Amino acid sequence: MIPFFEPKVLTQQEIQGIHEAMVCILSRTGCLVENEEILQALEGYGAKVNRQERRARFPAPTIERFLHESEPVEPRCSPQVSCGVGIYQGSYLSPNTGEHVPFTAKTLADYIKLARLLRHVDGVGMLNCPVSAASPTEPMEARLFAWKHGAGAGTGIQRLDLCPYLLEMCEIKAQADGKRLQDVFSGAVYMLSPLRIPEQEAGQMMYFKERGLRVSLSNQITIGGTGPVTIAGSLALNLAEKIVIGTIHRVLYGARRWSVGGGSAPLDMRTMIQPYGRPEMLLSNLANMQLARHYRVHGGAHCGNSDAKAPSCEASMQKVLSAMPCILAGGGNIGAGLLSIDELFSPIQMILDNELAGALRRVVRGFEVNADTLATDVIDQVVPGGFFTASEHTAAHFRNELWEPEIWSRESLQTWLRGERKIDADIALDIWHDHMSKPDFAPGISEDTERRLTDVIKRARGAIA
Repeated sequence: MIPFFEPKVLTQQEIQGIHEAMVCILSRTGCLVENEEILQALEGYGAKVNRQERRARFPAPTIERFLHESEPVEPRCSPQVSCGVGIYQGSYLSPNTGEHVPFTAKTLADYIKLARLLRHVDGVGMLNCPVSAASPTEPMEARLFAWKHGAGAGTGIQRLDLCPYLLEMCEIKAQADGKRLQDVFSGAVYMLSPLRIPEQEAGQMMYFKERGLRVSLSNQITIGGTGPVTIAGSLALNLAEKIVIGTIHRVLYGARRWSVGGGSAPLDMRTMIQPYGRPEMLLSNLANMQLARHYRVHGGAHCGNSDAKAPSCEASMQKVLSAMPCILAGGGNIGAGLLSIDELFSPIQMILDNELAGALRRVVRGFEVNADTLATDVIDQVVPGGFFTASEHTAAHFRNELWEPEIWSRESLQTWLRGERKIDADIALDIWHDHMSKPDFAPGISEDTERRLTDVIKRARGAIA
């Protein structure tokens, strides 16, 4: 038994309506592309380009060509849980004091160390370096810190004038590791304004493309902000942007696959924040996962995050609310340690999320139904009136069948009252102290490589100051 369901939140008529709206958006409104080379490439693919407006419009036949030429992806038919630690610009929630404080090099290194020690955390990636948030060379410093401390290197570029220095850093790292440059370099830019690819981001893509490297383009729709306040309208706009992104990836890099998804967060109409723990995000995710199946492409879900300002019931419930249905539909993520819409990084929350990911992985593993697990002979021996705990069948199966928590409560109230009376956050604090007492990991780069990378950063600072 595997607990999997195929999302069917949209009717075929509704899917067709979203598709037709997407075609209308792309053929009538189009996309502002602030780069002549990309406009030429899109025009060669069939887009109608207005040079004065710097806008590319996509007629219906061009869209159909794109869909027809896309390589189909077999849909996932089993649930999947991922649990990752992301590091962006934000504050550190001190486990000892509970205060929101700036990251230091020490606390950031310890945060990465904790992620690497936790059993159910799949990996840690640095999009930004919070200890260098005000530095113009922050994308370079993020990569150096990640490489040194064992995190996934960031994809940020931010500035066009940093491109040569980022390239040099990646060349040094590739040489030190004995790898190809393509296997070390990673870069990404984003469409934050709807249907607009800004000049800086487009220039960054083209700089690296000319050197045989790929910079991925992505988007993020806000319901009621960068997208319509209606979920249906934001789905149509998100689909239109995914088609644009897929087409650009195809004309620049020859990519045959594209994706639908990402998740659209609503804009809070009272405070103007973009909360991640709202039900609209779940509805958007499930609809996008169904659209991905319809188009036979990959469908990701942005989920498992929270708006809470401290480890709490709110934090856990928001993570489960957005992630659990997506997990059962083929894939969802728990953003371990993240609080307050990715502004706050909590080691205690990371440990609690690690426990949550372990429980969710027990759910998606399901259970076996066979002659042994049906246990008819054992039932015949024990009942009526018996107890199964002492049976050999229980001893043989309980470790595989029953999940054992490390943090969640597993004693009666009276036993708890006679003990230290610790709740989950208290136990997580004990685990944090234990992990921090363990030896640090060896640096991921040599002293010579670190010196060479640091020299590149110093030259970049001097050049762009």
